[in-house]
Amino acid sequence: MLEQWHANQLLQVPKVYSSTLMIDIGRGADHDYPVESDDGNDHFLLDVRASHRNPRKVRLQLRYRRDIVIARLCTAVPHTNPDGRRLGFPHLHLYREGQDDKWAEELADLEDKAAALEYFCTRVRLPAPTPSGV
Repeated sequence: MLEQWHANQLLQVPKVYSSTLMIDIGRGADHDYPVESDDGNDHFLLDVRASHRNPRKVRLQLRYRRDIVIARLCTAVPHTNPDGRRLGFPHLHLYREGQDDKWAEELADLEDKAAALEYFCTRVRLPAPTPSGV
């Protein structure tokens, strides 16, 4: 388990890509990209999953220690928070101590998958990459 102060710190630390600046967000994309803090002390994975059928659907996720989701952006699937509140899309999940990534906040519409990638990268302090496959 991750304490909330640590999750908040991990979200705020500037990050860099470990190997590439090209991120595939095209139909059917299913990739993990290694990311690290700019000082090299913390390591993350940026998961990118895009639908084969729905051209607007993409899930962007930042994981810490391979299995702790600290942020996830969903662009085309509704979500219900633990309190029963239904959210549309897009929405952003941020880690909550004891709740993991079960809670989300609804966002204003994002124009397309490239805009979603740029927004997500800004929120997690990762430079916006060059998207491919759009």
